[in-house]
Amino acid sequence: MRYLPKIQQLKVFQQVIRSGSIRGAARALGQSQPAVSRTIRELEQVLQTQLIIRSSNGMTLTETGRAFSHRMQLILEELQRAAHEIQQLDQLKQGSVAIGCSSLLSLTVLPALVDAFRQSFSQSNVFIHEAQLSTLLPALREGRLDFAVGTVCPELPLDDLICEPLFSAEFCIISHKDNPLSRSSTFAELTEAKWILPKTDMGYYQQVQLEWSELYQHLITPAVHTDSFISGMNMVLETGYLVVVARAMVRSIWFQQQLAILPIDNLPQAQYCVLYSQKSPLTNTARRFLDLLRDHCTRYNWL
Repeated sequence: MRYLPKIQQLKVFQQVIRSGSIRGAARALGQSQPAVSRTIRELEQVLQTQLIIRSSNGMTLTETGRAFSHRMQLILEELQRAAHEIQQLDQLKQGSVAIGCSSLLSLTVLPALVDAFRQSFSQSNVFIHEAQLSTLLPALREGRLDFAVGTVCPELPLDDLICEPLFSAEFCIISHKDNPLSRSSTFAELTEAKWILPKTDMGYYQQVQLEWSELYQHLITPAVHTDSFISGMNMVLETGYLVVVARAMVRSIWFQQQLAILPIDNLPQAQYCVLYSQKSPLTNTARRFLDLLRDHCTRYNWL
């Protein structure tokens, strides 16, 4: 290959994939269909391969087209990150950081963390996505998040990510203080309980479900699954459900006086990690936020 593709050619090819047709891409780009077709042909000539197949049923990617589209997306994301970081260096207090985390961080270190970050990056945009790690990983891999925090398990494929331990947290079972099950001390007493569990099938809650498999097999009422903290807590307070949460969350909940921690102490601890890309370096803004996150997590009492 004598020449490398031009950025504009990559952007046009990206839009063709997103639109699903030459016509749709032309409309989105504000160009004529012949101009878009010509750009695709030029890109194919540079790469010396056919990228798309046009037919009466629409457009499909060839095998080489699919392989190239994945690499191309990474290239464009990295270029955008590089340009963004240069802008941040030129405008020291501007930039943005996008993080993903569970409700545990939102209820504990996050308020003070964001406030400390603002002291150095007063004009930076901060985007917080609250969800379980299973939901956050696709956004992290696509570059829509700088990093994510959650619990991991050995079966989780993380070869493309850096996984850095942050802290360990103790978990417990909570209920409304007036729930008849609030004084239960064994799992055998909880077979008639109503449970709220996250939708995730990985990390800490996967570990809990494996260790409690015998309990789950004998539950009279199947668990309700949700990643919404508000929905889960409201069902605990209003309709007698039980939920497994980190002890640090209970201390931080403003209605903790209405809750009870069941005297069951043999729950496994959870190891929380921060994950970020191996291939794409963090921006200056994201690195600063991550440094503060490490510091706040080290000083916080998670037990």
